[in-house]
Amino acid sequence: MTFTMEYTSTARDTTYTLTVTADADGALEIDLRGDDPAGSTVAEGTLALPPGGATEAARLLHQSLTAIAAFEGRRVRRSVGNANQRWTADADATLREAWLAHDPATPAVEVIRALATAHQRSPAAIRARLPRLGCDPDVTGRLLTESTASLLGRDAVAGGP
Repeated sequence: MTFTMEYTSTARDTTYTLTVTADADGALEIDLRGDDPAGSTVAEGTLALPPGGATEAARLLHQSLTAIAAFEGRRVRRSVGNANQRWTADADATLREAWLAHDPATPAVEVIRALATAHQRSPAAIRARLPRLGCDPDVTGRLLTESTASLLGRDAVAGGP
């Protein structure tokens, strides 16, 4: 399948255009061009990738450009290790067991922060995942009751009520 995508963004009066073209075999050609307000080209380059090379190249470019942005003094948002990764059955089981092992007297926010660090996820991701595992995110060590599950919504618990 052949396709072309184009993205445009403007920063500091420079308009950047990124054009990605894929051939029938899946090889990619990525062209970057930056033009100033007068129309002069201030940035340009082409990257050719073999089929299947986009993921590793994207990771490498992200790491490199993040490091360069740090030199420019720009604040770079850091993502948590497993952010945007699917939850595995093992990770779900480990999270559920860890939540239920804590004393209900322990503040939920403390346990959620600790579990977030352990699972390399954000506290929001842990809090959102707990009801899907049948755990009450507001009370450490407690399972959801039927009434609390209904308050969280039918999709909050696996299988839904």
